[in-house]
Amino acid sequence: MTSIGNALFGKISMENFNRLGGEIAELQSRISSGKNDPRPSADPMRAAKLSAVTEQRGAIARFSDNVALASDRLAQADIAMGGVADIIRSFQQIAIQAANDTLTAEGYAGLRAEAVALRTALMTSANSTDTMGLPLFAGFGSAEPFVETPDGIAYRGDGGRPTLRLTETAMLPTGLNGADVFMSVPTDTGNARSLFAMVDDLIATLTLPLLPSRPHHTVDQRGLFTPAATRDPVTLSFDLTGPLGTVRIEAEVMKGAPEAMLSALNAAAPQTGITARLSPDGQGFILDSAGDIRISGIAQPQAGRNPVGTFVSLDTDYLPNRTGVSLRPEALSSSRMVGAFGDAVAHVAAQRAEVGALARLAEDHGKVLADRKLRIDQAIAGLEDLDVAAAITRLQQALLTEQAAQQSFVKINGTSLFDYLR
Repeated sequence: MTSIGNALFGKISMENFNRLGGEIAELQSRISSGKNDPRPSADPMRAAKLSAVTEQRGAIARFSDNVALASDRLAQADIAMGGVADIIRSFQQIAIQAANDTLTAEGYAGLRAEAVALRTALMTSANSTDTMGLPLFAGFGSAEPFVETPDGIAYRGDGGRPTLRLTETAMLPTGLNGADVFMSVPTDTGNARSLFAMVDDLIATLTLPLLPSRPHHTVDQRGLFTPAATRDPVTLSFDLTGPLGTVRIEAEVMKGAPEAMLSALNAAAPQTGITARLSPDGQGFILDSAGDIRISGIAQPQAGRNPVGTFVSLDTDYLPNRTGVSLRPEALSSSRMVGAFGDAVAHVAAQRAEVGALARLAEDHGKVLADRKLRIDQAIAGLEDLDVAAAITRLQQALLTEQAAQQSFVKINGTSLFDYLR
């Protein structure tokens, strides 16, 4: 009986010693790491709270990554727009210099060469990419948004604007849309124009056959106005100014059919003081008045980048007495070119300002996320970090308990039945 009792007592005591030893080792490990027991079974309520805030920290980390991506992409867009702004200002300077009638042929050639080089630079900027190699101005597309076509540079992107989620409720565009930036420049006429079309217009005015042409011309008393020959009827309009005033002339012109224009010119005679009749070859109109005759503000939608006619001064024998002037559409006049690029400079500045505003929003969101992360880290630390003072007290109590148990075990285990019988 006694041996059986001692054996059972020894087994139970060793199990208790092992349990105490494990608790002491666990406490020592927790004190060494400074962390609470991560197991949910140790504190279910704390584990639930820790799981919730850890999930929030993961979401904040993802949002912070998005802020970094958005900031980087917007920074690249700002650099690209800065380059575009410089290029457009250079085009504006070329347009201003081209308006100088005293410029030599070499001077025009130099301006044209510069404009062609700037056009290439503009297209390169329009096809800029971010640090990941994705185009900045293609919308949701991944291919180059601007391509050369027989009709000029065309946009092949879409109308979208990539966005990133920066918070649970906030989405931020990470750039601009190429169609808005390069293909929709507001003008004083109220119609949006392609920036590349404006550039091609400017280059055309520096190139034959438009180079020697003018948007207006004045002759003394008599002149020969010959519209460009067309096989299909087109509408030609212009301002005709004579001794009595100015009238807007608008009529269809077509090769071999001058009647409509002739009628329109003579119908305005009471207001302009200018009479008209057909030239001997039937292709032009001889205009007579008692003073200067001026043709200006010409428009012919189908003309494109070509002259729309000539206006030659005639002597008393109806012979040209000096070189005639080729007439270009008013839309291609120097003043229109300068004004158009002035509009483009303002447009690009507004677009760049939008990029700056988006970058500022990304920065603000980044600061908010940093504050949230700090608070979450503090909350997690409060749940994960160990109360070292309380843990040391528990360790001391466990050590005392272990010591007392060991002493009791030694004393009890060293006795026998005879010790109790004595």
